[in-house]
Amino acid sequence: MHNVTLRLIVNCGPTEEFIARCLESVRAQSFERWEAYVTMDPCGDQTLAAALAATQGDPRIHLHQNKTRLYSMVNLIDAVRRSEAHVEDVFVTLDGDDWFATPEALGIIHKTYMATDCWMTYGSWISDLPSGEGRWPAYPEGLIDFRGHKWLGTAVRTWKRWLWDLIDDRDFRDATGAYFRVTEDQALMLPMLEMSGTGRARHIPEVLMVYNRSSPHACVYTCREEMFDNADYIRSRPPYVRLKEKPKFERDGFKAEKNGYKHAGSFGQ
Repeated sequence: MHNVTLRLIVNCGPTEEFIARCLESVRAQSFERWEAYVTMDPCGDQTLAAALAATQGDPRIHLHQNKTRLYSMVNLIDAVRRSEAHVEDVFVTLDGDDWFATPEALGIIHKTYMATDCWMTYGSWISDLPSGEGRWPAYPEGLIDFRGHKWLGTAVRTWKRWLWDLIDDRDFRDATGAYFRVTEDQALMLPMLEMSGTGRARHIPEVLMVYNRSSPHACVYTCREEMFDNADYIRSRPPYVRLKEKPKFERDGFKAEKNGYKHAGSFGQ
């Protein structure tokens, strides 16, 4: 049986004030079988220097700075590729201006996969603002229409490598064919939720992450209209078919990489 590694994907815009706290919260995790792939878009600040200092020489943290700003979806795709993750490894996303709320966050995620044999998880966070908002509920049991339901597929978002590889690259792109700059969370989570259903997509009620709503660079402030437009487009896309079971990789010739696979329906009902 494969010894699952948690593969953290950390995307950074202008996060020089926060990346140290983010990476310190990663290094403090009690569950130690993880690798972190930190991608930094050049934004004219000192994020790279702050990240280098925060790694403290930890070989599990891999830093990469782009030559030009590529934004969240391209950075996510590239980090998955760089990780060379096994099909059973689990990806965990954490923005560079957020941080884990507890040293047990990765342990809770790992235990959830081991105890439930799930394919993906979502939840839960609290805001750093005095309101303390967060702790979103789970999707209703047995839900079929995820795109028509209120969006609840929130951080901390995690998924198996093989599930990610079943998403058509076209669903990572906007109406013009360009990769999403924002709202990548819905673009990747909705297909996986549809393939998994509530039986294989587990909500984690324990608070795992602090969502940094104080940052002036948060997308909710800087790209608000683009976020809404992208969300509307994503919800207009055809849904994926629910999987009856995990694909048999040897039988289907499936590989742990993007391989031209076009639609989850060939494995579904």
